[in-house]
Amino acid sequence: MEADFGRGEQDMEQDRPTLASVWKDLVCPACRCSLFSTGDSPNSLVCIACSEGFPVVNGIPRLLMKTKRSSPSSSNDVIDRNQTLELKTAESFGFEWTHFSEMYPKWESNFRDYMFPRTAEFFRGKKVLDAGCGIGRHAYYAAQYGAQVWAVDISDAVEVAARNTVGTGAYVIQADLNHLPFREESFDLVYSMGVLHHLPEPETAFRYLLRFVKPGGEFRMFLYWAPERQPLKRFLLKAVSVLRKLTVRMPHRLLYPLSYVAASLVWTCFVWPYHALKQIPMLSEIADRLPLRQYSRYPFRTCVNDQFDRLSAPLERRYSRAQVEQFLKSAGLVELDVFANFGWVAFGRKPVGTEVAA
Repeated sequence: MEADFGRGEQDMEQDRPTLASVWKDLVCPACRCSLFSTGDSPNSLVCIACSEGFPVVNGIPRLLMKTKRSSPSSSNDVIDRNQTLELKTAESFGFEWTHFSEMYPKWESNFRDYMFPRTAEFFRGKKVLDAGCGIGRHAYYAAQYGAQVWAVDISDAVEVAARNTVGTGAYVIQADLNHLPFREESFDLVYSMGVLHHLPEPETAFRYLLRFVKPGGEFRMFLYWAPERQPLKRFLLKAVSVLRKLTVRMPHRLLYPLSYVAASLVWTCFVWPYHALKQIPMLSEIADRLPLRQYSRYPFRTCVNDQFDRLSAPLERRYSRAQVEQFLKSAGLVELDVFANFGWVAFGRKPVGTEVAA
């Protein structure tokens, strides 16, 4: 430290990395050209080709386009509706992740469950895209396991993700999953956990994300499941669907305390009975068939978080195993697998030397 005393301000400035060197892997989400920092705006990145400028706030590049580019085949009504839904979804998750920002030790086993059969060693040296990072809990462990992680979210959750991943080397970016600021085929692994089923066009977003997977790389996602041969679960979801018609229109500050009420009902009707039944050997199998028993593994606040998520997100889609498998097959992925984890975890490898459906 003593060696720095008396150094001029100009000398110190020369030692600081430029924005261009720190974010050299980023491209303009509008035209795909390189981004540069400018002397006039040291806290911003600019695309010289299309004159789009993007601020860097609190160390996080905000690469959201001012105007959306859309497919010429899409009608204006569809575009406007989708953009409205995307905005409401971003607001919902922005509120959610700034109010449920805790990092629990249990998140590591949760991450490993989602990444099965991959182990920590798989991530070492990999370049990974976390598409829809939320509070950064998955990005944290991927980075801890040795991956170079780029964590992206459209909402204000990026502020929380940046705090939760500090010291891991993960890069946090605010960007739209439909307009990513990366070069195509540049990631060894792209994953999107619990995001696609909330988007207006999940399959379109899925195909778009595949563009960023290297040949030979892997894509992985988590989707809500549609209950099959589970009458109680189906009944509960129908009841929630009816309730959602009201709750998605409620102010988030009002829905937040109501989520505690919903979580208390889940705890009373399912989690506590699960714990009680598991203590009785002859009733253990009945306990394992109870819906919502997964919350027995996590703190109560996790259940509150999920109830808010379920009741606030403007869109929610559910899929059968066959539908998820078709997602992967139709895109030309190979070495596919779909397994249950209180939803569907699905993954596949992008083949080398052949085109994946775009």
